[in-house]
Amino acid sequence: MPHSETTPDWDQLYRERHTPWDKGQPAPPLLEWVAANPGRLGGKILVPGSGLGHDVRTIASLANVETVVGLDLSPSAVALANDLPRAGGETHLVGDLFALAPEHRGTYDWVWEHTCFCAIDPALRDAYVEAVHGALRPGGSLLGVFYLNPYDDEHQPGQGPPHGCGLEELEERFAGSGRFTIEESVVPGRAYPGREGLERLVRMKRADG
Repeated sequence: MPHSETTPDWDQLYRERHTPWDKGQPAPPLLEWVAANPGRLGGKILVPGSGLGHDVRTIASLANVETVVGLDLSPSAVALANDLPRAGGETHLVGDLFALAPEHRGTYDWVWEHTCFCAIDPALRDAYVEAVHGALRPGGSLLGVFYLNPYDDEHQPGQGPPHGCGLEELEERFAGSGRFTIEESVVPGRAYPGREGLERLVRMKRADG
């Protein structure tokens, strides 16, 4: 990942078990979307910033999924994910979305986004769009739940992750870049407690040519 002064030492946080973002279960918006769209999520799927792999295992258990790669910067997170029971054809790898190896470029049918976009420095968001576009095969899709407003009395903009993102910015960075077309954008009906109405589930298709 490109250097950023506001990027935490993720591996140290996992070693210390200081991971408040880890809820011990898959993202409720993912479960909701999968239930409403049976059989749609399939093929080869990349999950950047996968942590302990709760979403990875949920996706790996789906019938049409060939393989799921959970990618995380933290070796400790990957080790913990590998210690948990397997669900299917998942793999947990230490790696950087911004420096993907050639075998991970242009190969995925889907990218599932949850907590990676809001964790990176906002200055890296255009690089994120480029990296995800590069990981997808032509015609591939990005499905993600984006944290629009994570702020409260104790956590304000500019104080580090999670970083919020408005709908206008999402549309400008993804569709405005010419790299994606937005095909679905809804407020999830399910959310972790405290996140109700603060997230947006967006499905986008890689734009080619």
